[in-house]
This record gives sequence, structure tokens and C-alpha cells, in this order.
Amino acid sequence: MDRREFLQGAGTLGGLSMLGASLAGAAGSDSASRTAMADLIQALAELEAKFISPAYGIERPDDVAEGERVLAHILQTGLQFWLEADTAHPAFVPYVTQRRKLLGDNPDALYYFAPVQGGGRYRIRGQLGSATFTSFTVEAGSGQGGAASASIAELDDRELEVAVDGSFEILLGGEQPARGNWLPLPAEAGQVTTRHYYETPQCVMSDPAARQVLSIEALDAAPPAPWGGDSAVALSLQSVANFVRGQMPLAIPNPAQRPPIPWVSLKPNQFAAPGQWRSESGYGNLSAWYAMAPYVVMPGQALEIRGRFPDCRFANVVLWNRFMQTYDYTRRQVSFNRNQLVYEDDGSFRILLAHEDPGHPNWLHTEGRVSGLVYWRYLLPRGEPQAVQARVVSL
Repeated sequence: MDRREFLQGAGTLGGLSMLGASLAGAAGSDSASRTAMADLIQALAELEAKFISPAYGIERPDDVAEGERVLAHILQTGLQFWLEADTAHPAFVPYVTQRRKLLGDNPDALYYFAPVQGGGRYRIRGQLGSATFTSFTVEAGSGQGGAASASIAELDDRELEVAVDGSFEILLGGEQPARGNWLPLPAEAGQVTTRHYYETPQCVMSDPAARQVLSIEALDAAPPAPWGGDSAVALSLQSVANFVRGQMPLAIPNPAQRPPIPWVSLKPNQFAAPGQWRSESGYGNLSAWYAMAPYVVMPGQALEIRGRFPDCRFANVVLWNRFMQTYDYTRRQVSFNRNQLVYEDDGSFRILLAHEDPGHPNWLHTEGRVSGLVYWRYLLPRGEPQAVQARVVSL
């Protein structure tokens, strides 16, 4: 018997199909999982119709295409995070990948997500590796797929107790121990987010084999329960739908309701002074300063950016599309960390953002996009970072 014959016959082994039909007839035709799947499909249709529309400034075919793409990435992330999530037996999942991007991904960082039950107790183990900065954040409001509403606790490598081999252990929840690493886990907690920043000559995310050594276990976990069947699958699908509904407004905010953020410039090619993350959403790094502005550069032009990095733990600049997704960093230079730039004699930098090679080593590649977002990150600066200066020049 070859594999195809085996697969064709497997569905009828032992009369399982007839038994299934008999059980369905005895229990009735209602299925919570089918209802949940229908709700997920309906959510996708409703979100597409609402957000990928002229009301949200999305009219050009290319913008519509990127809107459809970000919706697909959000769905893919929801499936990765929540379809098989188990707060009693959690696991760390990469937040973004080379082919799945959302929430302002960073080519120079590895991010991980794990679902947790507020009020529970967990243990995280890991290795710092060669990361220049490592942090762990507890976010509230994200249980069962909801969008995080606030970052409520953080521990980074400034306070983290680390063994001589670079290993560490963190206790989450319960009473704070007399010594050792600990993070509170109040009832509203729904997830743990980890951040690991690198300033390598080639961005860490361009290496598909890059991994952070991390694990998480529940300290009060009961033995594995029997398979939850219809109700368990329905709950997982509903969590995926909750995630998609919560993330879409973050990826495509309403232009009429967007709150002013001091460090976000609305003027193309002009940068405001960097500022700290406050309450913009529950997904911010509380140790970072940021600055962002849209760029508009036509063929034959370049955006010349001059500035100086502050004394800090980590800094970089990244190009995003309008939905905060990075350009393709696996084949082009669409970001720079401090170890990738060539500096001027006085220690400052000069970057040229352009569609074609401007003949300068610090070329930010636009992929041919005449507009997009330029995003700066500064971690743990000593003093306030200064705004960079930019001007459009002819090539």
C-alpha cells in the first residue's frame, strides 16, 4: 500500500465516519466551533469593509493591497498566538518574523509572546546571549486575544540577576521573594512580551536561524486535561477573532480620532524631538525614546538626514509602510543600527533615503516607495536625544 492509498482509507478506518454521524445525530447539529469559525470569517469581512476604505484614507490600489496584507498578517499572528494557546502550559512564540509583521516590527530585535493567566504563578528561564538590551513586560487586557491596554510591569537587564554563564530565572506572580528576579502578575495580566535588541553588522532578523533561548512554565499547572472538544476549539477561535478585532484599529487608526503624540511628526520630511512611550497603547517599550515622521521622496530625489546618536544602550532607524510594517530587510538596507553606519569625521551621521543608489554608504532603500514612515528608537539614553535634521536634495 502506498501513502496515497493509506490516506484515502484512513478516513473510514473502523467505521469512524459512520460513528461520527451517529453521534452528531444524537447530540444535535449545533456546533460551538462552527459558530466561532463563522464569527471569525465575519470579523474579517467586517474589518476589511470598515478599515480598508476611503474613510481611513485607503483608496489607491497599492494602499488597498497593503491593507489586505496587514489584515492577513494579523490573522496569521492571531492563529500563531491563540489557536493553540494554553495558559496552564504556555510557550514563547516569536512576535514577528521575516514574513509576518505588525505593531512596528524591528529588524534589530527578537520579540516573543506568551499568554499567561492573571493571578497565576510562572517561571521564565533563558540566556541573555549577545543582546545589547533585554527586557520583559507584563501587559494587561490581552487575555483571550484582546488588545493589550497597558504595560503594567517591566524588568530589564539593568536589574536582572544573571549567572556568570549568562543564564537567568524570573518568577512571575505570587508573593515577591526575598531575593531573585520577580515580576507581579495581577488579575488583569494577559501576556508577557520579551524584547532582545542587537546591534550586529547584519540585522538579527535577517537570519532565519536567530533564536533566543527562552522557556516558561506554570508553577501551579494541573495535569493535562482531556481534550476539550467542540467547546475548547470554539474558545480558541473566538480568541483569534478577538485578536484580529483588537489589532486592526492599531494597524489602521482612524485619521479623525488619532490622538496627538508629541514625538510623531505629521509633516513629511520633518522630525520632531524624540519622546518617551507613555500611554499610546499597551505595547510600548517603557525604556525607549522614539521619533517618527512620514517621508515623501520622488524619483531623482533623496532625503538627506543628518544627526548624532546620543549616548545610549541601543539606537536605530527603520523604514515602515503606512501600517508600521518594515520593508524587506532580507535583501535591502531598509534600516541602520549604530554598527552599520559610516560616520562623519566629527562623529555625526549622514543618511540618504532614496529610490536608487546615491553613491553613499549610508543608503536607506525605499523599495521604490515614494512615501512611507521613518522611525527612530533610542534605548536608555543619557540625556534627551535631539531631533535629526532632514531636507530633500536632488540626485
